Formats: sequence, C-alpha cells, structure tokens
Amino acid sequence: MGKNMVVGDSGHPFGLLEELMKQLKVGRKTGGKKGLTENQLRAVLEHRVSYEAEQISAVLPYADEVVESSYDYAPEYRVRIVAEQVERLAVEFPNLDFSHVEELASGKLPEGAEGWGVIPKQSKVAKSCHGAMDKAIDLLSAQHGKKFKNWRVGALTEKYLRLLEKTEKTLAKLEAETPGDYLVIPFQFGKKWRGKSVRHAQARFAEDEFGLGPYEVAILLLTHPDRITGSNQLNIDCGGCEYRTDVSESAFPFCLDFSWYYDCKRMVLNRFGADYAFELWGSASGFASLCLYFRAKALNKQSFCDII
Repeated sequence: MGKNMVVGDSGHPFGLLEELMKQLKVGRKTGGKKGLTENQLRAVLEHRVSYEAEQISAVLPYADEVVESSYDYAPEYRVRIVAEQVERLAVEFPNLDFSHVEELASGKLPEGAEGWGVIPKQSKVAKSCHGAMDKAIDLLSAQHGKKFKNWRVGALTEKYLRLLEKTEKTLAKLEAETPGDYLVIPFQFGKKWRGKSVRHAQARFAEDEFGLGPYEVAILLLTHPDRITGSNQLNIDCGGCEYRTDVSESAFPFCLDFSWYYDCKRMVLNRFGADYAFELWGSASGFASLCLYFRAKALNKQSFCDII
C-alpha cells in the first residue's frame, strides 16, 4: 500500500484510513452489522510500512484519550518465576495438574511482555468464567484480609460483565490447546498502557495481544501480592472486559479495575470508565503468540489471526 494511498475524494495521505474509520464507526453504531470490523482495519494497517506507525496510531479510534504518566509498580514488586507461582496456586488448587508449566514457560518472551503468568484454566475452577472470577476474588479477599475490598458485590454476573470477543476466543483456544490444567501466558501488568484509556489500548493491542479479564488479573494478584500496596502506584484496568452498572442500558461503558483507595487504605475491585485516560491507570494484557506457536506451525499458518 503506497504512502499516499487515497480513496474517493480524499486527496491527501491517510485518506484511506479515514475512509475506513468512517466505516468502522458505522459498524459500532449498528452493533457490528455494517462497516468494517477492527480486525479488518488492523489487517490493512499491519501491511503499512513501519515508519508510519505513529501516524497510524493517531488515526485509530480514541487517539486523544491519552495523558502523560510516569506512575509505576510498587517498589518491592517483582514478577515471580513460574515455580513460585505454582507453589502458591497449589495451596488453593491441590488437585490441578501443573506438570506442563515449566515446559510452557520456555522460550523468549514476546515484545511488551514482562513475565510468564501461571493461571488455572477457568474450566478447572468453575463451570463459567463468572464463577471462576468469583472464586479468584474470594481467594484474593482471604489473602489480603482488610487490605482488600470488593466494591462490586452482587453486580458481577453476566448481566453486568462480559469479556471482549478477542479475549474470550483467545482464552477458549488456549484452554483447548494447552496440556494440563494451567495456562502459562506472557503478560504485562499495566505499564505498557499507563495513561491511556481502556478503549484506546484495546484498539491498539498487537495482533497476538489481548486484554486480561478480572479472573486472570485476580489470579496474578494472588501470586503477586506486592503488585499494589499503597498510594501513587499504577492501578490495573482489566482490559479484556466490558462492564455496566445499569442493566437496562445496552451499552457497557466501563471495565473492572483493581486500584488502591487512599481514603480507606486498601486495594479495591471497582469499575472505571473505558473512555477515561488517567495517569494512575493502565490496562493489563496477555500475549498468545508463543502459547499457540506449535499449533500454528503444525497448521502452516502465518498469523495468529488465522487460528482464532
């Protein structure tokens, strides 16, 4: 695709992108029934030359939902090695098979990932993703005691909360294709997307990147209890979910987040506006390329999108 490709009467660079964005917005307004999907738009963008990446980002949705941020993780925080994570999880899930974890955590981490996250398969914890999330939140509450509070009690059912399609499909594939009872997912805990609104990050996730849901984030907080310990630390948006407080409305304008609430000096589970860019928040995400590498190779596929 040429640098100055235009469409219709658009007589300037990036005219094609602007035209695609108009179609994408039409799709959003009609529930995705018309217009291009974000995946189709991304497929076009990824064939553009690399030096245009910054300009491309500027014309993607929600480009202005960004603020400068230098907030970081707790000073004492560190990513646990997989053996430490398994040791903690084995206490809560003694009957799960973790024999493949070390093998699954081999290889070089993908760009943007901070470490390997060990997460029990949802299907091994409960019958539904909401049930698994409830279990993980209960464990988090028991671990932190008065230092943790669930502010969304009674409003975490499917009426209020749903996973994004990409997250749901990716996790389903990982569950089906990963041996044993644990997923081992390269992840980042929010710093990559700090200062960006949730939907800004979602529109810019890499091809193999997906937002983590509240279950995955809660499990990672269980194995990394020093991730949020006080004020002036980066809070965590669950970038793989959508949330609403009014079930009579069709829109899901929020996502769930884990944050430190300075007034009561505890970490809380709450909701945060998906359209709000704030320097104290960043979306957590996982990377599926290495998890599905061998299956993709066996199928002779070239792209992660080809296998989801």
